[in-house]
Amino acid sequence: MLSLFLLAFTFLVVLFIYWWYQKPETFPPGPMGLPLLGILPYLSSFPERDFGAWGKKYGPIMSVPMGWKNCMVFNDYETVIETLVKQSKEYNERPYIRLLHMFTNKGIAMITGGPVWRAHRRFGMSAIRRFGGNKGVMEKKVKDEAMYLVQKLEENEGKPFKIQNLLTNAMANVICNMAFGRRYDYNDDKFQVLITNLLAHFKKVSDWKTNVLMLIPFLCDVPPFTKHVEINMMLIRPIRAMIGDLINEHKSTFDPNDIRDILDGYLESFVHKDDNFVFENCQDFFFDLFVAGTESTSATLRWAFLCLTLNQDVQDKMLEEIDQVIGKEGTPSLSHREKMPFSCAVLHEVMRFKTLVPLSLPRCAAGDVKVRGYHIPKGTQVFTNLWQVHNDETYWKNPNQFDPQRHLDENGNFTNSKYVIPFGAGARVCMGEQMARTELWIFLVTIIQRFRISVDPNDPDPPSLDDGTNALVYVPPAYNMIIDSR
Repeated sequence: MLSLFLLAFTFLVVLFIYWWYQKPETFPPGPMGLPLLGILPYLSSFPERDFGAWGKKYGPIMSVPMGWKNCMVFNDYETVIETLVKQSKEYNERPYIRLLHMFTNKGIAMITGGPVWRAHRRFGMSAIRRFGGNKGVMEKKVKDEAMYLVQKLEENEGKPFKIQNLLTNAMANVICNMAFGRRYDYNDDKFQVLITNLLAHFKKVSDWKTNVLMLIPFLCDVPPFTKHVEINMMLIRPIRAMIGDLINEHKSTFDPNDIRDILDGYLESFVHKDDNFVFENCQDFFFDLFVAGTESTSATLRWAFLCLTLNQDVQDKMLEEIDQVIGKEGTPSLSHREKMPFSCAVLHEVMRFKTLVPLSLPRCAAGDVKVRGYHIPKGTQVFTNLWQVHNDETYWKNPNQFDPQRHLDENGNFTNSKYVIPFGAGARVCMGEQMARTELWIFLVTIIQRFRISVDPNDPDPPSLDDGTNALVYVPPAYNMIIDSR
């Protein structure tokens, strides 16, 4: 009897393994992985690099089993455009990812799709133009905040310090000013609680446990991963509470004849024109705007400053251009960009060299899709390997080197390469791209104009461009730097 049971069990195991490794003829090729686990045991701390290496064998459209799900990876620029842009309606949805939906699921970033997402997307794009892009309002707010940051940086002149908290304060204030019509003093106790929690939350989502939980969701209920979830939920509660208080405050003071900021605009669009206003939708929308708009820009600037401290020749050349175009006392402006090709190249190279969201936020196929003869079934989770696009040797010579010169033509003019797509592509391209580009330019040029930045020569553990933590986002280490006024 036992031998019959073992024989039957063996047969079922063989049948399962045979079924596991069978793929439809029209399915993209890819690594096989292990039954139930897929390729998860073979992933390093940088899965985007693993996918890029496998792509050389299997091609730009690759299937990868993650856990018991078959996912797709798009590994080159042409595939990204062919799918996410030219077939944007088929790739405008997000998959349901339990961990991320615990943080936010009715706003703009991780909402799967549907009428709420479409309404939020339309509103968000128009609101940023209305309350920022028109008449240079956004640029003025960014310039003002950049000068507040300069004053704080002057207090740290000549001594080692970490710029992370101050930068996050500044970026958060730009969002608060645009979205809620107010800014906070950097010493405000309540505001500092938010900044501390925001930085801790981003550190957690850059932890390897986040990648595991995104791919194996049931582990959210299994120790020690439950602790990871609990800490993240604890960190975001004060942020959500602050946004809830601001929503209630704006509702109580709302005047349809005086629309003051983006939150007023939201109330105008979704409350006073719709009796079915959902508080959580509003809270999630502004949570996404605040969190994504703050730390993503701050992290990019921290990478930029680290690149410049470790490449003093690039900093010198950028400073020379700033002095020629703006001068030491002038105010950096977006209008200066066309006269400052090298500085444009520096920022462009930072966003290529240090891809902040290496695999972008995942998409899923809204229906059965065919791409280059391959069949991608409805609901298939899709990863866009932005890191590979930014490091593809087809487009870039020596991609692992920081080299702004690659973005200048033979006459020294800036070339805005289409192969640099840090904000994604298609229907889910970053809603705040215009705001982010304004902040990055104004803050970077303002600080380099006024300070020489360098590493601490006495630091026993000096920073490296190879450092950083990587999961959903790739963030730089909290390094020491020294600034000296010019």
